[in-house]
Amino acid sequence: MEKIRVATAVPTRKRGAPTIKTPELLDAVFAGISLGKSARAMCVEVGISQRVLWNWLASDGELMRQYLRAKELCVDAYAEEIIEISDDGSRDTYIDEKGREVTNREVIARAQLRIDARKWYAARLAPKKYGDKLPVTHEAPDAKKSVVHSVEVAFVTTADDGK
Repeated sequence: MEKIRVATAVPTRKRGAPTIKTPELLDAVFAGISLGKSARAMCVEVGISQRVLWNWLASDGELMRQYLRAKELCVDAYAEEIIEISDDGSRDTYIDEKGREVTNREVIARAQLRIDARKWYAARLAPKKYGDKLPVTHEAPDAKKSVVHSVEVAFVTTADDGK
């Protein structure tokens, strides 16, 4: 009986997204994030998986610092976009088939949604800078100590209730 040999190729490298961490690749990711793009979008753009990025960030403190700085800049980019969106009224109205100027409520609603989303995200990423601030009506004598407010509720019976 003759034996047949079957050659099997042993892959030397997994197929898929590259996992080589280069300064150029990281610069591209962080530059995109700092301009307001999501980490997910930047990973797709440069051809790596998000898991790879998260692993790199978890294992390298300097990379994590760069990522956090990019997110800080992202928040500022969103704040500037809010002003741009608010100021752009170019599509707020249109001329209908009868020649009348009509308010485009869908465009205005979409602009408001874009503004609200950016405000929400900015407030979460940089609450001290962009979060809602409660008005201070009373300051503690010692600025390092916080003021604790309390509300007391008491139930009082009236003369008619005392059966």
